[in-house]
Amino acid sequence: MTRSTTGKRGAPRTRKGGNSEHDHGFKFLFSKPHLVEALLRGFLPASWVEQLDFSTLRRGRGSYVTDDLRERHDDIIWSLRWKDDRGEHWFWIYLLLEFQSTPDRFMAVRLLTYVGLLLQDLIDKELEPGDLLPPVLPIVLYHGKPKWRASLDLASLFAPVPREVQRHLPQLSYRLLDAGRLPLDDPELRDNLLAATLRLETAELRQASSRLEDLKVLVPPELRRIYNIWLDRRFRRYPFAGRIPRGKINLESAAMLEETFREWEQKMRQEGRHEGRQEGRQEGLQKGLQKGLQRGRREGRQEGRREGEVEGMQKIALEMLRQRFGPVPQEVRRRVREISSSSELTKLTRRILTARSLQETDLL
Repeated sequence: MTRSTTGKRGAPRTRKGGNSEHDHGFKFLFSKPHLVEALLRGFLPASWVEQLDFSTLRRGRGSYVTDDLRERHDDIIWSLRWKDDRGEHWFWIYLLLEFQSTPDRFMAVRLLTYVGLLLQDLIDKELEPGDLLPPVLPIVLYHGKPKWRASLDLASLFAPVPREVQRHLPQLSYRLLDAGRLPLDDPELRDNLLAATLRLETAELRQASSRLEDLKVLVPPELRRIYNIWLDRRFRRYPFAGRIPRGKINLESAAMLEETFREWEQKMRQEGRHEGRQEGRQEGLQKGLQKGLQRGRREGRQEGRREGEVEGMQKIALEMLRQRFGPVPQEVRRRVREISSSSELTKLTRRILTARSLQETDLL
């Protein structure tokens, strides 16, 4: 028996994940044609890309109302002209861009809905009698950490059916661009604006300032304002950014970011050592009294300092989690307190600095 894909009373399951602040940041950048052109030129290396007329890029609307008055949203739609090999006439090719920070097993189903709504809207408002439908190219730009394992082809999501029925099933496949696994350092992409943007987006925190310097060179003057807004939002997810006034993180702030990060990192270490010493003395004294007057105090202080340092680092890790991701679940607090190695706690704080979600800290 085939397992049902609906919940109680046939209601569709609620899609998990979905858009996040990162997704909205990419939408913000792709509101201009420069990134769309960089995407097509750099990441769709096909001969037909050279036949596209990028001067005709036109932004489409991305919200549609179905016949039963339910509103559906996709992310960003662009259209541009494409000249065929014979050069006799022009076609419009529509690009449907979807931005994801979490994998979605049924992405092909979502895109089928979006494509259908887009085509229906074109039929109602733009196509003349006798016109053929324009081609639609669905592209998913994914920038999450887990590997994208969802099928790129709608057909593979259906339960097995007889061969005679297969040809009647809807068909759709989409192009996936996994930002974390693209060859972004390929020399051919050195001057590609989107590649430079993704290199910064996927960079480790210590690489961010150098990646920002590389990006600054490629951003055209007309996009500097929009990039400065995006950069300020992007770096606000790091706890050390609270030391920088709003609006001060921009294309020119690579050196300031590097210095601020180093100062913040040093301050966190100092606070951790101070708390560890204070708590270590108290715990060491108690253990010393139990073990004996002289030797007990000496051994107790040494052991207490070690335990105190670990406890201090645990508190810092919990505070960093709270600043990055909000209230810390009880299970996460418990797992942090179970870590008794200062080296493991150091690795954890580094993961917290670069994680984009609580799940990426490996504490859940």
